[in-house]
Amino acid sequence: MRAVVVEASPRRDGSSVTLARSFIGGLRDGGGAEVAELFLGDMDVRPCIGCWKCLEMREPGCVIEDDMSSVYPLLRAADLIVFATPIYWWHIAGQMKVFLDRLEGLLAGGGLNNLSGKALVLILTHLVEDPDGVELAVRMFRSIAGWAGMRLDVVRYCSDRGHVSGSGEKLEEAYRLGKSYVGWRARELTVRCTVEGCKGMFPSVDSLARHMAAGAGLNHRAWRREHGFEDRGMADDELWKQIAKKLEETL
Repeated sequence: MRAVVVEASPRRDGSSVTLARSFIGGLRDGGGAEVAELFLGDMDVRPCIGCWKCLEMREPGCVIEDDMSSVYPLLRAADLIVFATPIYWWHIAGQMKVFLDRLEGLLAGGGLNNLSGKALVLILTHLVEDPDGVELAVRMFRSIAGWAGMRLDVVRYCSDRGHVSGSGEKLEEAYRLGKSYVGWRARELTVRCTVEGCKGMFPSVDSLARHMAAGAGLNHRAWRREHGFEDRGMADDELWKQIAKKLEETL
């Protein structure tokens, strides 16, 4: 299996990087894993300029010439993508947000097939248990994973009592999660989105239903209204479950 691990902390020994490397340790101990580790502090990744030229390209890419050119092929070929970031000022680190904005370049031709079927692991570290802080990031990635058709696992660590190196339990959690992915492969895409104009393909009806619930475009919202579903978003598990039931009746 192929994994790409993206680390946003400015410190190579930061808690989020330490957890990511514990996860990698579990993955590699199972054997057979190809892991590409990207430390964003060492990379030239410039902000998206919103030109949408990426959607005109036949292959995943971007007109901006920087280090992302070598990243797109890695992400496209990956079975598993890991994002490790500290929480700064109520949300993910700026380095990670710039990187995420450039993932528009994976949607060649407007399709979703360069993310769908893969697994996404989110590693978050934060200083305080703010009821709105880290949860904003979790909710965002839950929506991203639902829309893109990805499996999602989350590891969180609150560092109010010190660096994660002092928490054997949390390091073990990350290690075991990594080991659980040994041999995992991106799932085959067999179900096409029924919304007109959407080129998305998904590994299951449940995955498509999550996409339908998270889709923010006009066509997806129109489909939800047409079929009697309110715009409640991915935070409401019942929404995608109801959509899945509807899809099973029609597909």
